[in-house]
Amino acid sequence: MFQDFGEPDRKGEYADEYARMILIYQAVSAVRKKPEQFSFFRRQSTHNGFAEEVLDLINDMKRSGITPDTLRSSAIFAEKKLSDKTNDIADVYYEYERLMQEYGFKDNFENIRVAAHIANLHQYFKGKNVYIDEFESFTGDQIDMIKIIISSAANTVITLRTDNPYAGDFTLFETVNRTFRTIASICRNENIEYKVTKCGKSKRFRHDDLEYISEHIMRNFKAQPKNAPKPQNFHIFEARDMYSEVDYVCATIKRLIHDDKNLKYGDIAVLSNNIQPYEGILKAAFERYDIPFFMSTEKSAVNTPLMVFFTTLLDILSAKKLHSEQIFKMIKCGISGISLEDAAILENYCYKWGVDGDMWLSPFKAKDDDLELIEKMRENIITPVYKLRKKVRKDRSAEEYCRYLYAYLVECNIERNIASLMLKLIKENKDYAASEIKKLWSCLMDIFDSIVSVIGEKEISFAELSRIIRSMTAGLKYSVPPQTIDSVIAASARTARLNAPKILFAMGSTEGDFPNQVSLHGLFSELDKEKLSEKGIEISRPLSDLIASERLIVYKTLSTASEKLYISYPLSDLSGQAKYPSQVIGDIINMFDCEDKVITEDNVTPDYYAVTLHSAFYRYMQDFRRNDGCIAAIEKILTSDKNYNSRIGRIINRSEFSQDYKVDRSVMEKLKRFDPLYISPTALENYNRCHFMYFCSSILKLRTYEKVDIDVRIAGDIVHECFRGILAPRTKEEFISLSYEQISDEIKKNAEKYRDKNLAGEFGKTARFNFIFKKLTDGISNVMIHTQNSLMASDFKPMAHEIAIKDEKSVTLPFGNGNILRFSGQIDRADECIIDDKKYMRIVDYKSSKKEINSEKLASGLNMQMLLYLFAAADTGGIYDGYTPAGVLYTPIRIKELDLADSKDKSFNQSEVNSKLKTTGIILGDKKIINAMEKGGGGNYIPAKLCKNGSIDKKSSCISSEGMQKLKEYTYGKLVEMAESLLSGDVSADPLKEKKDFPCDFCGYMDICGNVDLRNPRTPDEDEVRKAQEILDMKE
Repeated sequence: MFQDFGEPDRKGEYADEYARMILIYQAVSAVRKKPEQFSFFRRQSTHNGFAEEVLDLINDMKRSGITPDTLRSSAIFAEKKLSDKTNDIADVYYEYERLMQEYGFKDNFENIRVAAHIANLHQYFKGKNVYIDEFESFTGDQIDMIKIIISSAANTVITLRTDNPYAGDFTLFETVNRTFRTIASICRNENIEYKVTKCGKSKRFRHDDLEYISEHIMRNFKAQPKNAPKPQNFHIFEARDMYSEVDYVCATIKRLIHDDKNLKYGDIAVLSNNIQPYEGILKAAFERYDIPFFMSTEKSAVNTPLMVFFTTLLDILSAKKLHSEQIFKMIKCGISGISLEDAAILENYCYKWGVDGDMWLSPFKAKDDDLELIEKMRENIITPVYKLRKKVRKDRSAEEYCRYLYAYLVECNIERNIASLMLKLIKENKDYAASEIKKLWSCLMDIFDSIVSVIGEKEISFAELSRIIRSMTAGLKYSVPPQTIDSVIAASARTARLNAPKILFAMGSTEGDFPNQVSLHGLFSELDKEKLSEKGIEISRPLSDLIASERLIVYKTLSTASEKLYISYPLSDLSGQAKYPSQVIGDIINMFDCEDKVITEDNVTPDYYAVTLHSAFYRYMQDFRRNDGCIAAIEKILTSDKNYNSRIGRIINRSEFSQDYKVDRSVMEKLKRFDPLYISPTALENYNRCHFMYFCSSILKLRTYEKVDIDVRIAGDIVHECFRGILAPRTKEEFISLSYEQISDEIKKNAEKYRDKNLAGEFGKTARFNFIFKKLTDGISNVMIHTQNSLMASDFKPMAHEIAIKDEKSVTLPFGNGNILRFSGQIDRADECIIDDKKYMRIVDYKSSKKEINSEKLASGLNMQMLLYLFAAADTGGIYDGYTPAGVLYTPIRIKELDLADSKDKSFNQSEVNSKLKTTGIILGDKKIINAMEKGGGGNYIPAKLCKNGSIDKKSSCISSEGMQKLKEYTYGKLVEMAESLLSGDVSADPLKEKKDFPCDFCGYMDICGNVDLRNPRTPDEDEVRKAQEILDMKE
C-alpha cells in the first residue's frame, strides 16, 4: 500500500529498535530534568528497565490509537495517584513524539493505522476476497484495519478457534469469543450480513482418544469415562526430577523411531510451557541418545563473549574505582587476547595479595615467580582502561564517547581476536556459531552508528550513555539454525509453530507452569487499568484475557499430536523444590478413569534407557549396584565395546569404596627421590594422617591457593621470627634483663621485618589485617615475659635457635632393599644444662595449638616432631652428639581466652597466664633434671612436678632413660615404616580419625580422593597404642 499510494504526512526513515531505545531514554531524561514533572515516577525513572517499560507501554498505546492528549485528558477525572501516574507517562509520551519529529523518524507501530487510512481513502480492498487466519485477538489498530476490510471487501473470511462463539465469559475460548463479538459488532454497525460456518469433524487426529482429549480438555464438564474411547495413544509419566523426565522422553523417542520405520525425527515435537530450564538438560540428553534436534529458542546475547567483554568494560568505566572481579570477568571472556592460563596466574596473584581498587594503578610489589608476566598483563590491561576512564569522566558528545569506545576496542585487538575465534569455530565445523559472533559484532557497530546518527553532537553523561547501550545490548537475541533436515523440534509451547507433528511430548506439566501462573507487573496496576478502561483507555490486555490465553496454550499443546501424546511432569525442579502435577493430569485421568496410565520411574526398567551405548553407560552409572538381570545385561553389552569395557572395569574396581590407591613402584621412583629419601616431621605427620593427602601435596605438588592473611600459620611464623630475633643474639642473662618496653619495641621491630620480607609490607593490606597484626604483636609481649620467668626459674639456657638438621648431620636409616632415608628439619630452640659434669639438652618448640604426646598419637605417627629432633640432634654424628636427651617442651605462643581482669593493683592475672602458657611434652624422670628445668620443681612452667617429699608427682609427664631409648627406637621405626609404605606405592585415601575430629574437614583434596562417604575411617591401631603406652609407662 505504501509503495502504491505513498505515506501522506509521513517523511523520513523508520526508527529501528536502537533509535527508539535512544529516544525513549532521552525522553525520560528530559522529563526528569523538569522539576514540575514526574510527580509519581521520579525515583523509579532512574532505575534500570524503567525506560523500556515506558516504551512498551507507548507502543501498546499506539496500537490502540491512544495519543498523549487522549491519555492526559483521561487523567483529569482520575484520583490523584492515578492522575499523577497517567500525567507522568503522558509527559514522556509527548517528549518521545517530539523527539521522533525532531529527528525525522517514522514509527512502524503506526503503520497499520496509517495503512487503514490509506486503504479507506483509496478503496484498496474494494471487490477483493480477504482471508485472515491464525489470530485469536486483535489490537486496536488491527481492528481499525478490519473495519475497513469488512466495509469495502467483496468477501471477508476470518477463521477463529472456538467450539461455541456465543459462550459466555470464563470459558476456554473466552478471548476468541470476545474477538468474534467485536467482529460481529463491526458487521452490524456497517449493516453487513455475516455468516458463521462451523468446521466439521477434525481431520487432524488418527485416534479417537486424542480427539476426545482435544474436545474436552480445559472445559467445565462432568467426566463420563463410560462414554470415552479406550485410552491407548496417550501416556503420562511421573519423573523424580527434570533430568529423569528428559531421559524418559529421549529414550521413548529413540524407541519410537526404531519401532516405526516410516516415522521420522521431524514428525516429533517436544514442547514445554517453560522451556528455558530444560535447554541444557535436553541438549545433553539428545546428544547422549544420538537424536538430531533443533532447539527453537532465542538466546540472549548478553552472555556471549563479545557482550560480556563490552558490558563489563562499561561497568569498569562507570564505577568509582576499579574492581578486580570486573577486570577478571572482562579478560576471561575469551576475546581479550589473554589466555585462560595466564589469566589464572594473574587472578591467583590478586587473590593471594588482596589486589583491588587503586592497587591496579601501581606496579605490583609482592614477590612471585611469575611477577614479570603478571606485571606485563597488569600494564596491558590497565593502561588503556585507565586512559579511557579519564576521557569519559566528564560530559562529552555521544559521538566522542562512541569514538573513544571503538578506539579502545581497536587498541585491544578485539576485532582481530574475534576473527581468530571465528576461524577456530569454523575449523571445528561450527560455522553457525562463527556467523553469530560476526553478527553480534555488526550489531555492536550498529549500536554505535545509531547513537552517533541520533544523538550525535549532543552532550550527554557517560552514565546515561552506558544505560542506553546496556538497554540496546540487552535486547539482542540469537538462535542456532537447524543443523539437519530431519530433526526433533524442541520449543516453547507459547511460541511454537509446528507443521502437524505425529507425536508430541508435553514436558513440565506441573501446577503453576501448565497453564502458566499469570504474574502481574508494570507501571499500572490491574485496578489502574480497569479505571482507565472505564474511560476508554485500553493500555494492555486485561487479567482475564491473559489467564484465558494461558489456558488456550494448554489446549493447543494437547491438541497438536495426531498419533501419540506423551505428557510428563517432574516432582522437583532444578533447585530441588517440590513440584506437583498440573490440574490437566487429573482432568485427563478422570476423563478416561485411567489411573493406571500414569507411569512412574519404578515402572520403567533400566534397559528401557539402554538404546545407545552412551545412554546405556549413563544408566549403568546410576544403577550398577543393583543386583538384577537388567543391569547385568547392560554391563554385558557395554563390556563388549573396547572403550566402555575399560571404563566399566574402573568402576567395578572402585565400587567398594576402598580407595586403596596404589602407584607402581617404578612410577613412584620417578615422582619421588628415594636414594636417599628425605623425610621431614611435617611429611611424616601428613602421610600418617592420610596417605593420599600427602601424595597430592608433597609428591604431585597440588596446592589450593591461599589468601595472604593472618591465619594460624602466619601468626606462628611471626612469633617464631620474634623469638629468634630477640633470643638468638642475646645470652640468657641479657634476655632476662630486658624490660617490658624493650621487649615490646623488639617485637614490633622483628614483626615489621617479617612483614616486609614475607608479606610484602603494606601491599594489599586492609584495615582489618593491620588491626589483627597489631593485636597479635601486642599479645606476644606477654608470651615473652612468661618465657623470661621460665628461664629465670631454670638452670637450662638457650644455646641455639632455628637449627637445621640436614645432610651429614641428619639421621640415616636403612629401609627397603638397600635404600636409605634421612630425617631433616629445623629446631626452634635447643637448651643445654650441665648436671654432674654431664651435658643435657632439651628441645623447645613454639606452637600455636596445644600438643600432647600420648599413646594414641605415637601409635598413629603424630606429634613426633620434637622427639625426632631431640633424638636426631643428640644421636651419633648429630649436631649435638655427646648430649643426653633431657626432653621436649611444646611452648604455647597464644594466650587464648585468658582472664586478664584487673586486680586491685591493676596488674593482670599472672597465674592465669602461667596456667595457659604452661608447656606440654615429655622429660626425663630424673629429680635433678626436673629441678634444673624449674627450680623447686613446682610444675609452673614444665609438665612435671616434685612432691614435698622430693619424689616425682605421678601425674608428671616423665619417662625413664630406658624408656627414652625405647621411645627413640619407636619413633625411628615410624620413619622406616613410612618410607617402606611410600616406596611400595601406598597412597590410599584412608584418613585417620582422631576422637571427635573429622579427618577431611580441612582437606583440600576431598573432591578428588573419591572417599566422600567415609564409611570406615581409619583409627589408631590398638596393638600399636598398647605398645606405645607400655613405653610411656616406663617412668622409673
